[in-house]
Amino acid sequence: MRKLIVLLHLIILIVLLSNTCLKAQNKSLKVGDEVPGFTFKNIFNSSNTEIKLSDLRGKLVILDFWGVFCIPCIEEFPNLDSLQKMFNNEIQIIPVNPLGRDSIRRFFKNHPKAYLPSLPFITSDTILQKVFPHQGNPYIVWVGKDGKMLLDDVPITRPNIEAVLANKTMKVPEAVKNNYVESLFDKRWSDDMVYSSYIYKGMDLGLKLEKSKIGQSLSEGGTVMFLYQRAWEGLTNGKYGFFRPGRTVIQTKDSTKYFEPKNLNDYDKQVWLRDNIYWYQSSVPNDKPYNPHELMKDDLNRAFHLNAGIEKRPVKCVVLIRTSNTDKIKTRGHKPVDSFFKADRIGKDYGPTRSLINQPFSKFSKRLTGLIEYGLKKPFIDQTGYNGNIDIQFTADALDGIVLANLRSALKIYDLDLVEKDVDLTVLSLKEN
Repeated sequence: MRKLIVLLHLIILIVLLSNTCLKAQNKSLKVGDEVPGFTFKNIFNSSNTEIKLSDLRGKLVILDFWGVFCIPCIEEFPNLDSLQKMFNNEIQIIPVNPLGRDSIRRFFKNHPKAYLPSLPFITSDTILQKVFPHQGNPYIVWVGKDGKMLLDDVPITRPNIEAVLANKTMKVPEAVKNNYVESLFDKRWSDDMVYSSYIYKGMDLGLKLEKSKIGQSLSEGGTVMFLYQRAWEGLTNGKYGFFRPGRTVIQTKDSTKYFEPKNLNDYDKQVWLRDNIYWYQSSVPNDKPYNPHELMKDDLNRAFHLNAGIEKRPVKCVVLIRTSNTDKIKTRGHKPVDSFFKADRIGKDYGPTRSLINQPFSKFSKRLTGLIEYGLKKPFIDQTGYNGNIDIQFTADALDGIVLANLRSALKIYDLDLVEKDVDLTVLSLKEN
């Protein structure tokens, strides 16, 4: 009996120790902490049936948390593949996803254009999500050769890898943890408040002011131009589409702080965002007769010394026109078909021919608007004046490539064309005060 009691005590002690170790292993980690030598069984895209982090000591390990709906994550896979091959046995990049192995396999099968890197994927992950808590993807964790967490959410680039392997300091801004608050206003005086508003740079502070739960509230973050667009979209009920290409005009001596420059490296991009991203929040009690968008416009004018207004002016646009009076697109009345879509960036394909059969011309015009304005970043105007249902077909190449010459060739057989010319548009104009 005594032996049985001792044995039971021993079993209880082992269970308690196991639970304690498990809790210790699942606690959130920070830079400098040692990462436990976890073992993962659900491995996709590898001949190995498991990954032991303890076996990777002596290598730089980079954990890439990604999602199947995260386009930037998936578009980065070719780069990750080339970096792994470039540094070979010095590093190990491991994509991490909470979905099961079969789900990840189906994703790549159903999206054949999505690049599958020659990397081992950790799937069905519940452990790493807890020890490296984060919001949103991609999220990157760097684990040093000694098994300690080295970096938090630093981009995976060749210069960064080379710097870490050479024990050099990387030229990367430190990630800032966001702090979400409803207001900075002292609630003791809220009954006497006419309205409150804030404009601040939040990239360094990590401060994110959310909408107030009391009264009318606005909360927006972005460039100065974006904030003005948001204010004037609200004032005009979205009538003019100021967010669309060509609908906002900057008339200042220096426009570099309004547009993110092209071809910036990761570091310079972060610096630009830090210096040029602002956050705005306003709160108006329900019993006060103020329009939040009007207040926002006035606040922005005062803060940035600009005058904003709407005006008509000629803007160079891509214009859809008819080249003859012959109607070559009128529907023949067949069963409606709608496959007139550009291929998905992560591989969804709509076949070699994309069609609109017995569909409204307005639908065709809207699809062209998206292709040209968001693909070519140019303003689009339809001047055909056409109404009614149509039959029209493009090859996949004409839609997927988004090249103006290819679109023009596809339209030519229907006596349609795209020409570039000045059109008077209502635009949002920002002028220096």
